[in-house]
Amino acid sequence: MRFVFTSFLFASVATAAPISFSKQIVPILADQCLECHRSEKSKGSYRLDTYEQMLKTGDSEETPIVPGKADSSELYELLVIHDDSDRMPKKADPLPEKDIAVIKQWINEGAVYDGKDNKLLITALLLEKHIQAPQKYPRPIPVTAMALNGDGKVLVTSGFHEVLSWDPTNGQMRTRLPDMPERVLGLSFVKGGPWLAVAGGVPGRSGEVWLVNYAKPAERKRLVQMRDCALCAATTPDGKYLVTGGADNRVRCFSLPDGKELWNNEAHADWVLNLAMSPDGTHVASASRDRTARVMKTISGEIEGTFTAHSVPVLSVAFSPDGQEVISGGSDGETRRWSLNGTGKKDTTLRPSGRTEVLALSYVNQETPLSATANGRVSLIDTKARKTKARLTEHADRVITLQILGAGADQKVISGSHDGQIQITQVKDNKEFNKFIASPGWSIISPVPKSNQSAKGTSGDGPHH
Repeated sequence: MRFVFTSFLFASVATAAPISFSKQIVPILADQCLECHRSEKSKGSYRLDTYEQMLKTGDSEETPIVPGKADSSELYELLVIHDDSDRMPKKADPLPEKDIAVIKQWINEGAVYDGKDNKLLITALLLEKHIQAPQKYPRPIPVTAMALNGDGKVLVTSGFHEVLSWDPTNGQMRTRLPDMPERVLGLSFVKGGPWLAVAGGVPGRSGEVWLVNYAKPAERKRLVQMRDCALCAATTPDGKYLVTGGADNRVRCFSLPDGKELWNNEAHADWVLNLAMSPDGTHVASASRDRTARVMKTISGEIEGTFTAHSVPVLSVAFSPDGQEVISGGSDGETRRWSLNGTGKKDTTLRPSGRTEVLALSYVNQETPLSATANGRVSLIDTKARKTKARLTEHADRVITLQILGAGADQKVISGSHDGQIQITQVKDNKEFNKFIASPGWSIISPVPKSNQSAKGTSGDGPHH
């Protein structure tokens, strides 16, 4: 009975419209096959990360795709074989019959490629289609990343398939940079601008890193496509290097402005959640879900030190203003200070806001670190007394990212939270300078209505359609 049903299904699909490789085949490959058959991990020496690679034989030396003949194509045969030890994908459920039918029809129709370049990564093909962000967001989007330009007059924040630009003095939106990753998770101006590094992607499916000219958004360059999200980005003060980290456990460094990849290290055993650049740009620190933090040489990727005192995922990291010390924050609410060689400082464990995740760290001066935590608090830390020096401000939701605006008596802290709100607070007197919602259609200077606040403690989602 199953054979009859399957045959009927295949026959009915075969009479449908021609199959599009980029629209119908690519999503199946990305979801079900790419994890085991890509450049970094090509099982059986067979790769699926580009169309060009799909046509090349692996260890079996059998032709993977014979255009017009699905039954003679090894790729198709391995999807329908009954032996679980040989069937693809291995150690997983078989592909749904409807997906197998689509692949069979595509091969029988000639395995036609409808992309622009057959060397383009499969993950990049997922992003070829232009997606228009809504004119007004149905609800405020979480502020998962932000950056200030050199003179502090432009604040850019994460959007849905776009980067949003604001005037921090009044909360008014300046511009919208379109055709960006679905989720923007890392932002960093290159030497103050106008070039901006953008990191992000689609969780579990693809990641990408861009260089975009803020003043002329049409001038842009995609530096890399990845198998999973790029989660963070940091540039050197001199604008010569960009370092990124992501959910593929890797840290990459690019030279600027050409965007050439200089090194690519699997620096951690789990996601690289946060990066910080030293004040002189010679070192970069990384925080990982593998419970470690590391310091690497920017120019070579050589690991200078590994800090292993956290017993939980490390969520945030920052250099002290003199560049001689690193502070890192964990999911248990603890922050720890350590030297660049990975040696922890004695009696320096801090817990600024109880047992809640430390999501972002910075410094307002050499003696005073700044922490942002999942309970919505932004706190100044007294490192000598090992306690909270002052609660600078408090959001209604988890605070994900921090920026420092200005210096001295006019210094301000910009904090962005999961409910989409930006708060700007003066350090000297803890007074609110400005507050607005960083989402198109919501950027009025007022709190987010409770009915529109997203659930606390969830990951940063964009608008759903």
